[in-house]
Amino acid sequence: MSSQRPSKRRARDVALLNRLIRMQTERPWVVLAVALLSVALAGLLASKLSLKTALGELLPENKESVIVADQVNERLAAMSTLTVVAEGSDNEGLKRFVDALAPELRKIGPPDVGSVDEGVQRAREFFTERRFLYAPLKEVQEIHDEILDRYEYEVAQRAGTWMDDDYEPPPLTEESLRKRFEERAKKSGLEAKAKKSFPDGYYLNPETHVIAVLVRTPIGSGALERSAQLEAKVRAAIDRAQPQQHDPTMKVSLAGNLLSSAEVYQQIKGDLAHVGFWGVVLILSVVFLYYLRLRTVAAMTLTVGIGATWTFGLAYLLIGHLNSSTGFLFSIVVGNGINFGIIYMARYLEARRESEAAESVRIAHRETWLPTLTAAAAATAAYGSLAVTDFRGFKHFGVIGGTGMLLCWLATYAFLPAILMVFERFSPIKPPVGWSARLRGLYGRPFAWLAGRFPRAVILVATFVTVGSFVLAYRYIAADPMEYNMRNIGNEQVGGVSEVVRLNRLVDKIVGRTGQDGIALATDRLDQVLPLKAALEKRRDAAPAKRKPFAKVVTVHSLLPKQQAEKLALITEARSRIERAHDKGFIDDEQWKKVEELLPAEHLTTIGIDDLPEQVVRSFTEKDGTRGRLVYLTPAAGRSVWDGTYLIDWAASFRRTELPDGSVIKGSGRSAVFADVILAVGEDAPKAIIVSLLATLVIVVLAFRGRWSGLAVVASVIVGLGWMLAILAIYKSDWPWSEGGQLRVEAIKLNFLNFVALPITIGVGADYAVNVMQRYRHAGGDIRRVVVETGGAVVLCSLTTMLGYSALTMSVNQAIQSFGIAAAAGEICCVLTGVLVLPAVLVWRAGRSPSG
Repeated sequence: MSSQRPSKRRARDVALLNRLIRMQTERPWVVLAVALLSVALAGLLASKLSLKTALGELLPENKESVIVADQVNERLAAMSTLTVVAEGSDNEGLKRFVDALAPELRKIGPPDVGSVDEGVQRAREFFTERRFLYAPLKEVQEIHDEILDRYEYEVAQRAGTWMDDDYEPPPLTEESLRKRFEERAKKSGLEAKAKKSFPDGYYLNPETHVIAVLVRTPIGSGALERSAQLEAKVRAAIDRAQPQQHDPTMKVSLAGNLLSSAEVYQQIKGDLAHVGFWGVVLILSVVFLYYLRLRTVAAMTLTVGIGATWTFGLAYLLIGHLNSSTGFLFSIVVGNGINFGIIYMARYLEARRESEAAESVRIAHRETWLPTLTAAAAATAAYGSLAVTDFRGFKHFGVIGGTGMLLCWLATYAFLPAILMVFERFSPIKPPVGWSARLRGLYGRPFAWLAGRFPRAVILVATFVTVGSFVLAYRYIAADPMEYNMRNIGNEQVGGVSEVVRLNRLVDKIVGRTGQDGIALATDRLDQVLPLKAALEKRRDAAPAKRKPFAKVVTVHSLLPKQQAEKLALITEARSRIERAHDKGFIDDEQWKKVEELLPAEHLTTIGIDDLPEQVVRSFTEKDGTRGRLVYLTPAAGRSVWDGTYLIDWAASFRRTELPDGSVIKGSGRSAVFADVILAVGEDAPKAIIVSLLATLVIVVLAFRGRWSGLAVVASVIVGLGWMLAILAIYKSDWPWSEGGQLRVEAIKLNFLNFVALPITIGVGADYAVNVMQRYRHAGGDIRRVVVETGGAVVLCSLTTMLGYSALTMSVNQAIQSFGIAAAAGEICCVLTGVLVLPAVLVWRAGRSPSG
């Protein structure tokens, strides 16, 4: 009874397959109407996908560094800057233009403009009035003592009681006081720096004749429409300020991070589109060269297009956006997904030599669905191994790539037969003959010749290469293959800098790049700031000299003068004595008018956080206006923020700090997120590779029902993976015969993108060995025919996938480039083991060599 159940199930499956084939061959337009409807819906969903390029998008949403970074960012008054840059020849004209422009910009007002910053005039005025409070206490004490000494000297001289004829204190004249005040007050900190950097108070470089006005706006770089509206309003304000009236040679431009961020975003989108376009062009070109039939290429293009559209439509439903790891997946999905159509088409055309179109469809279905589904399942398992990791960059890559393989397989077997039948009705599709057939054979014939004529030599060479590769792979892994130089995963500079970048650099030289590399920590209360500062400095001081995690801890208290009460008492008394000296006639009225201008304010008081100018305290002001609860860390001297090992040390120093009262301050930021990306790749990489390998093993064994042929497929994949790792280990090496004549072994390091090539190679690489082995079983052991026909199609599959990967090397991003190189290397290795080494083993095992 039990033996009948499999027979009934098999009969039911055959009946379903026959019903599907009948629908595809007899009513193809109905099938294609379903395809068109599904593509329209999926395309609508795919068009809603957004691109998120922030590094935090790669980490799990529940990762503490991401959560804390989001919390801090919510509190930061993270305003973008739109900078008006004027270049001319007359510095005075530039200043007049800024004086006319600033009021016009302020008229724009909220919600588009938060503030307009045309210089440090107000901040300088604040610090000038309070310069004595910022001077060191020792300097204030000396000035105080000199003034009191001179006053006592004048009183004693008038009374005739001065006893020390060898000493006369400096006089209380305008010249003497100015000299003393300027010499000592020049150490007063912020005011002195502002005066040195901005002698006229403007953001002006007097040598290059460049002046800037900073317009701060809450509009983010992603709000392209609002950004364009603000840009138009600012340009209108510039026109009203009439720049040419102030300097006929003046040129006014716009810059700032509002424009540069949008420019970078557009560059990323353009780069992804460029890579995707050329990937598809290369893939379709090599398919055409194989079949030399436009209709054949058109049929497969339509099929893989349906699968790719389904894939990204589903990606919108499952994820909702793309990130820097998944944005370039289109060419990969097409390059891998078209393989099912290639295998199907190869068998269809082979059957078409002897059978009608409908029967050829039936044969292609029957003989290719299992190996291609097995290959699709293995590829999905490889991508799925990424989906089981915590790293969102891997997880999303795995979800989109894995569903893409299954959907492209489904699209192939659902719609490719119907497309072929429509084409057949217009004109029969003839299988290639003559020179075109021979040209197709070139893809597989060299491998068939080598495997058939020299199986032992192929096996010996492969064994030697495999042993050497495994040694190199072991050393590569043992030496820590992770990429720690963050510059090696950034964008290359192509075609020079843009005008916005050029202007930003000019402004940076004038205004400075304050806080560009610092990390912001957010306390809950103002009274936690100084204890946090002390705890962090203690942690820094305890670190070894060469492993200091950061240089300074900067708080709002750094902007306040120290020992204010003591200084204020001395300043008040010194001013009082000078006034009394005037009252007693020690300073005449003419001198007094000049001296009075030099004196500290009459009602000078201590400075609190709320007294500081907005321009000065902006970095310590939160979105709701609260001041002082933010603390900044600056990177350690001599260590680079592009060094991943330093970022890990730096992040560890501020992730969690317990204060004396038991409260805990958690920190995050760019360095912590970068560090977590590096650590996550190192933690999740072994997990993904093991899952991919085990899943592929299970799928292949089940597909071959435990036969030795299944183990041969798995062995082929493992050997290919070993060869791939060896290539990564020596890819960037210099050899003794190269220029310089010295051996230098350098590897391609693993990063958050190119690591993905390892588990994918396992699954996608199994595709080639599976198809060769399954076709070998159906062909009754005719290995030459298998390698020439199916092996040629397998080589074409590898070429399409390889070209999809190779297109990634056209990207300006070095991480994407390295992924393309690593994945292409895996393809080359797996196709060689699947189409050359495995057939050689089959020939050797059979004990015969097919004729060439």
